Amino acid sequence: MAATSDWGLAHAAAGLRVWTSTHAPLSVEPIDGDRGVLIGATFPMPGAPPCRDLPDATPRQLIAELSRRRWGRYVALVASARGGETWVYRDPSGALPGFAWSLGDGLEVVGSAMTGLPAGVGPRWPLLNWDRIADFVAKPAVCATQVLVDDVIAVQPGEALRLGSTGTSDVVWSPSAFAGNPIDDLGAAADELRARVSACAASLVGGYKRVILEVSGGLDSAIIAGSLHASGRTSRVVEAINIAFGRPESDEQAYATAVAARAGLTLVQRRHEPSALDLSDLEAFAREQRPSANAVDPKWDRDEIERIRETGAEAIISGQGGDAVFMQMAGAGIVADAWRVKGWSVLRDPVLANVARRTRRSVWEVLRSARAEAVGRAPPVEGLWSSLISREVRAATADLKPKWLHEAEHCGLGPGKQLHIHALARFFLNEGPSRRRHEADVLYPLFAQPVLEHALRIPTPALAGSSYDRAFARSVFADRLPECVLNRRAKGIVTVYFARLIANSLGWLRPYLLDGCLAEAGVLDRVRLELALSPEHLIWAAKPSDILWAVSTEAWVRHWQTRVPDSRTAPRRL
Repeated sequence: MAATSDWGLAHAAAGLRVWTSTHAPLSVEPIDGDRGVLIGATFPMPGAPPCRDLPDATPRQLIAELSRRRWGRYVALVASARGGETWVYRDPSGALPGFAWSLGDGLEVVGSAMTGLPAGVGPRWPLLNWDRIADFVAKPAVCATQVLVDDVIAVQPGEALRLGSTGTSDVVWSPSAFAGNPIDDLGAAADELRARVSACAASLVGGYKRVILEVSGGLDSAIIAGSLHASGRTSRVVEAINIAFGRPESDEQAYATAVAARAGLTLVQRRHEPSALDLSDLEAFAREQRPSANAVDPKWDRDEIERIRETGAEAIISGQGGDAVFMQMAGAGIVADAWRVKGWSVLRDPVLANVARRTRRSVWEVLRSARAEAVGRAPPVEGLWSSLISREVRAATADLKPKWLHEAEHCGLGPGKQLHIHALARFFLNEGPSRRRHEADVLYPLFAQPVLEHALRIPTPALAGSSYDRAFARSVFADRLPECVLNRRAKGIVTVYFARLIANSLGWLRPYLLDGCLAEAGVLDRVRLELALSPEHLIWAAKPSDILWAVSTEAWVRHWQTRVPDSRTAPRRL
């Protein structure tokens, strides 16, 4: 590490060395003397308990105390008072990746990446694990934080991992702990939500001199822009950027212009036409540690990288995550949650008619589904599966769920709150590798730990039981939003753009997938692929996200299979 100019020694203590990139060094802060370090940016938790002196605390106790008192974008390493064991903890927002592996002879490595390291420091045996690859293709939103190779452990958000041969992990932060303690006073809940979003946005932006704000024209980015303006932090925003995807149904430039004008920001607008996928872009990005849908259409990344270099910005701030946190989705589970509290009187509650209106079903259908969900008889959600996988993979992944959702079920949370938690778990797809992350930090204030904890405590009928989406959030931030965004009842749709992108690429894309590694290994079903990659299907019944995930993973597998062999315990099925 010392022999390269790419890394600098940031901390040294008994048994612990921390090296950070000289290109973009992370902050490193000691914990309780030499008990460990915080790597990344942290901030005081709102209403945190007083700091306690814990001289004989175990690493697990110190980490639990840390998670109650600090939030941010960080990974923590904590050792026992007498040595012998070290634990690594990743903050619940998952903003900073954490991977761990062993080099043998008691030498353990923790890093935010598995690639780009000096020789001898990276994983020794990163063998392709085809069980994990199949899981990832089948349900990418469920496996977004997993690694697809052996010999490496991905530290999960909110979990602590004991380094060493055992690889023991422990859940420190769980959404179910907060969801199981609901807030009764919705007025107080609204005030606190407003305060936490403002504080988190201001704190994250305050760590940089110059940032770029993504303004989609939707509700969530408008809330961030309004909150930064209200807290006086827009002076750090050098410009706002809006991407229009070359289609009327996805063009939100008028809304973005109104958001930027209200916040006093300079807006840069870019328009993307659905030309074609570029195989060379996919192959170049396949060198990353895991596949990512961020690789498939690199125009967005390139636009933002250009603006980063032009303005000298150090970070990008985004409203992504708001759909999940503010619960944009509607479903019968919301009625089931209301039923738990109100019983048969839910028949007179507006939530029943509101959910029926939003899901375009009769109130009796919604009521029947709510009762089925309340007793655990709801059918599996088809949207979780890729439409391209084989029958064997579908059967093998039938019970595959995010760990957070398993915990919610075990704790007996209502179906609506389980839906909320599932959406939060799926957000981690946004934390996948991207080109722009090599240029600047990407910040998601709406997915910050204080906001997550508070939103989880708001009952789902209040969050999502109105006749239009995110009504609670709209009312909380109404005075910070342009009228056109506040009253908007739809959002831009990019499905047609990506379907056209795929259609324009069929000449090379069809043989690339039909004759590819994933089809040969029985992960993808060739009959389903043939149908999905036909122009007619792309027009009428396209699920472009399934195709984009498949092609991204195909490129990744093709790259890595030339460098490492298959796993001995989970080889490909031929």
